[in-house]
Amino acid sequence: MSLVDRSIHIPRWFLLITALATGAVVMALEIVGSRLLAPVFGNSLFVWGALIGVILAAMSSGYAFGGWVSDRYPGAQVLASLLLFSGAWTFLIAWLGQPVLFRVATAIEDPRWGPCVAAALLLGPPAFGLSGVLPALLRLAVSDFEYFGRQTGRMIALSTVGSLAGTWGTAFFFLSWIGSQALVAWLGAIQAGLGLWWLVRGTTARPLVIGILILCVVGLGAGAWFPIQMLPAPVYQKDSPYQQVRIRDDDLFRYLILDRTYHAVMWKADPIALFLPYSQLMVASLALVEKPKRGLILGHGGGSLAKWLAHQWPELELDIVEFDPAVVRMAEEYFSYHPPPQHHVYVRDARVFLNSTERTYDLMWVDAFARHMIPFHLTTEEFFAELRAHLTPNGILALNLASSGEGGDLLRANAVVQTMRRSFPSVESFAVKGPWKTSQSRSANLVFFAGSQREQPTFSTIVTNVTKLVEQQRLPFEAVALLGTHRAQPWEAGVVLTDDYAPYDLLIGSTVQEVQPEAGGAH
Repeated sequence: MSLVDRSIHIPRWFLLITALATGAVVMALEIVGSRLLAPVFGNSLFVWGALIGVILAAMSSGYAFGGWVSDRYPGAQVLASLLLFSGAWTFLIAWLGQPVLFRVATAIEDPRWGPCVAAALLLGPPAFGLSGVLPALLRLAVSDFEYFGRQTGRMIALSTVGSLAGTWGTAFFFLSWIGSQALVAWLGAIQAGLGLWWLVRGTTARPLVIGILILCVVGLGAGAWFPIQMLPAPVYQKDSPYQQVRIRDDDLFRYLILDRTYHAVMWKADPIALFLPYSQLMVASLALVEKPKRGLILGHGGGSLAKWLAHQWPELELDIVEFDPAVVRMAEEYFSYHPPPQHHVYVRDARVFLNSTERTYDLMWVDAFARHMIPFHLTTEEFFAELRAHLTPNGILALNLASSGEGGDLLRANAVVQTMRRSFPSVESFAVKGPWKTSQSRSANLVFFAGSQREQPTFSTIVTNVTKLVEQQRLPFEAVALLGTHRAQPWEAGVVLTDDYAPYDLLIGSTVQEVQPEAGGAH
């Protein structure tokens, strides 16, 4: 019993190409969707959960719809309609995606449902249309029920191979080569091109209808290549394998922005100076160790801390660990950090580095996370135990944690302090305001000085030692005043975070608007 309309010849090889291409495109859209949402919603577990859930829901409903509609109408007509619909919507994502994301973020501040709604509006429709293609292809491909299982298995296998190619190709190559917005435009062009081919070769549509559709596709494609931008134009922008990296300038400063968070600020008039108050306080930890010889920085950012140390403490041997090679390159090319011989830069995850080295350090600076970029494995009991194992007996750990000062951020800070104290019984806390006045008046960088010995210098001794180094011009003069941000109030009991149990995304604050730099993340 034949299921093919014999009046129109469809090459079998094109059925297979369509199955392969649609499988690749739907997974590519899911991967690239994380980069579209990250500048607005971050890159948390909630964002990935929203993306995967929306795509699965769209695919399941798309399969059901595609099977139903392909039984009612000729298969080629269904294929052309679904591909043109999904291609047109993908063009709209590239063209209008940022305005939609910012409107959703403003309307829905919940860190779970905001990304869900955004993903549903942007990625749900094309995933629905592309999933409907597979049952329509099967309707055309199966010409004999005797070989139904074989044909079905072959088509599904090809679609899955396409999904694999789309996943690996996007994650490993295309995002880094051409960027997220250009990639979305190309994905729209692939779908629209396939849809037009099926329309011309597989249906009897009138030339006027075909011409109008081609004009519409071209118009949407032109918009996709010139997207509406809500964020100021950057000096440089790149999608690295880990995050979107942007460099922005104004009259006085240069900024490094990773996804949605400011990670470095350089004063153009004095590139070496530590401009951000929290970094001015973090280096005050040098006063707590007598004659430090070796230091470790986890989280490179724009290289501000390493650059200042190279100038002010040239005798200090320094290991710098940063997991994103694009960030290391930005520090050298845009933030004037050129490592001297005594500085060693490692492109590696912090946990991997600690597990692979036997070195010990007199000072450690951990500045690897911001409010909305939380590598949970750098906040756990096991991580702090690794830090203590690599710290000399009288060494000091300085850790920065950006915070809004309320809600989930306070729960997060309580958890980090509770966990840190499992390995570091002595912890001094400071709450440092940023250099800009914002509507978030309680926002601060929480800076912790932690030691492995229970008998640590008293606060008055810390002030004396810091003052002495400031007078010797070995610390920023602002450091003495910043010691006034010392927190005397005890921290409340929090959750102990472990590699097995770290509900960190539940502790993220819900504010999503991009604001002036709150000195969150690396320096």
